[in-house]
Amino acid sequence: MNFWKHAPTPLPFVPAPIISMLQKLSLPQIASLLDVSAVQANSTKKDVQNFADLAIRYDCKAVFALSCFLDFLRDYRSEHGGNFLIGTGVGFPSGATTTALKVQEAKSILTMGVDEIDMMINVSFLLSGLYQEALDDIRAVKQAIGDIPLKVIIECHYFDNDLMCRAAEMVVDSGAQWVKTGTGWAPTGATYENVALLKKTVGDAVKIKASGGIRNLEIIQNMFELGVERFGVGNSASTILEEAATLC
Repeated sequence: MNFWKHAPTPLPFVPAPIISMLQKLSLPQIASLLDVSAVQANSTKKDVQNFADLAIRYDCKAVFALSCFLDFLRDYRSEHGGNFLIGTGVGFPSGATTTALKVQEAKSILTMGVDEIDMMINVSFLLSGLYQEALDDIRAVKQAIGDIPLKVIIECHYFDNDLMCRAAEMVVDSGAQWVKTGTGWAPTGATYENVALLKKTVGDAVKIKASGGIRNLEIIQNMFELGVERFGVGNSASTILEEAATLC
């Protein structure tokens, strides 16, 4: 894709009340879509353990933790018979470290036995118009991790529609498998409008992970219909799963 020639894309209007729930997801389906995440600056070892227990109880797809807790999470999964994937971030949460540092971080993380990596795109590069540099940054990390699935966080909150499309196209060009809406650190991230625009941009070339604002079961149901295949959920995870257990 020639992202440097991309023309602004009109924002698709997707008001939440009009989105029909053509397929009501079951509790196991919902759990299989969730990456429960303890990745805030104040996330503790106990938080990581609680999310691991939640993932074991409901059979969630993955548990994401800050890299300082990866060894603990890996051992805890083994000791308690967990089946969830383990993931963490690279260049998280700003994305503005050098490419060399991101590559070094990614290689170090691989030694800890992670199953997936969510890397932060260089937002500063994109806002500065340094599109090739931003693309090269993603490609370098992807090359460093080989076949490990890579999700690229584009932090939609800081971009207009044009930059969101450019960033999404870079993800496709880079060889990464997923585009992700946000870190959960910015004020917004996963909105219906953002998800619809990303899906329109990438089609089926890469998958979409929604994160940053996933607060309830209705959002998950509706965004699933829009094409989202994974959800990053923090403190709302327990409430969402309990709601699903009651209603689904």
